[in-house]
Amino acid sequence: MKTYHSKLMPIDSRHLLPTSPYPPPARICEPPKTLLVVDDEPLVRDVETQILRLQGYTVLEAENAAEALRVAAATKTIHLLVTDFWMPDFDGLELARRFRAVHPKTPVLMVSGSLPMIKDRADDLDRFAILAKPFQFDELLHKVRTLLDAAAPLPLRKPWCYD
Repeated sequence: MKTYHSKLMPIDSRHLLPTSPYPPPARICEPPKTLLVVDDEPLVRDVETQILRLQGYTVLEAENAAEALRVAAATKTIHLLVTDFWMPDFDGLELARRFRAVHPKTPVLMVSGSLPMIKDRADDLDRFAILAKPFQFDELLHKVRTLLDAAAPLPLRKPWCYD
């Protein structure tokens, strides 16, 4: 039986990728969006906030509707309210209505396992979306991005930044 040995040579990565005389393209930057996540279940709230923070959002948290209203009153700009429907003090729809008194143009994403109950009671809310529990992380991110894009279309002239 023969044994073969290969001689490993260090690879210089400069020779693997084509080089360009041009600098890398600029990436489009936008100011970070501030989201308020409200859920009385700490585990659910923690997962949602971690997912959103990893995407670059500034995330404020509240464990109930009353706390969410205090945060809303103390925060100048909130770009999106993400709230659970079932909460102990009052439900997410009532929170959304009271929240809109402070932030009237902010869209709302209602997260719930009780979709029929929400749809029947949410006729007066605009800029409103529903996400059914359980959901995949990419579903949450897609809903958030869709609501934010609809609320604030991209300006004609985009700010540029360089790495």
